[in-house]
Amino acid sequence: MSLEDPASGPEAPILPIGEDGGAEELSPTLGELSVGPVRPSPEVHQELLEWLIADESRLGQVYRAQSEGLSADAIAERFELATSNFVWNYSQKIRALLDGELPVAPSVALDVARKFRSILRLKSLSLSAREYLERNLAELERRADDETQRVVEVQRAKEQTEQAESRNDVGIYVYALPHYLRYPFDSASGRTLMKVGRSDSDVIQRFRNQTRTTALPEEPILLRIYQTDGRSNSEAERDFHRVLGAADHSRSVARSAGREWFVTSLRFLDEIARLCRLPIVVVNDAALEDD
Repeated sequence: MSLEDPASGPEAPILPIGEDGGAEELSPTLGELSVGPVRPSPEVHQELLEWLIADESRLGQVYRAQSEGLSADAIAERFELATSNFVWNYSQKIRALLDGELPVAPSVALDVARKFRSILRLKSLSLSAREYLERNLAELERRADDETQRVVEVQRAKEQTEQAESRNDVGIYVYALPHYLRYPFDSASGRTLMKVGRSDSDVIQRFRNQTRTTALPEEPILLRIYQTDGRSNSEAERDFHRVLGAADHSRSVARSAGREWFVTSLRFLDEIARLCRLPIVVVNDAALEDD
């Protein structure tokens, strides 16, 4: 059964994931469903699988490459993804879609939820598949809003930021505020405000000092370091800013924010680094925009 041509006849039940890993039939009334993720029925699994096999977006491409047995690094190389981290993000969406294995981390749950909402816009979706996606979408949104897990996630990101900063690697540093990672500045494209600047002299310390003023409302998270050993840091920074401007990844005009903030994405920045042949250090990751 495919999304474009769903079979007629009685709809298959949705199967919940039990504590022992087993499944049982749910009540057909959505309002009576218990909290928690559900597995797709065999029919729904096949419907979504056939859609994924035919999907021309990056998600479908990654799935087909995984089916060939390619490693994450090989998939990243085939599709010119700057790092294998992007493959991991797509894999999270594939497992959630086909098997009901939902991520716990709030930021990842939010990213997968965006994909589910996109798929739910398909008019050809069968009733069973729609109910399955809607049920797990509600669970994803619950996990994304879990304040306790969000605090843990942000704290872990801060620790990884401090560890990376302490190494004093020479290069281009990319920062973002947790709020703008969770709520992209441009929701249509998924781009958000990111600070892209060089690390030489006292730049990092000056940036950190800004967090103690009204210029920044929360502690920034370090996402990437593009190492520039062997070439001019200022030249690399100019290259990044020039490409960002040429691609209309607009620069912030707020005086308090500084001129190194751009509405962009990690995927785009990683691609600039790859083309400039700069080693990419992944400090923290962020959600992908849909392609």
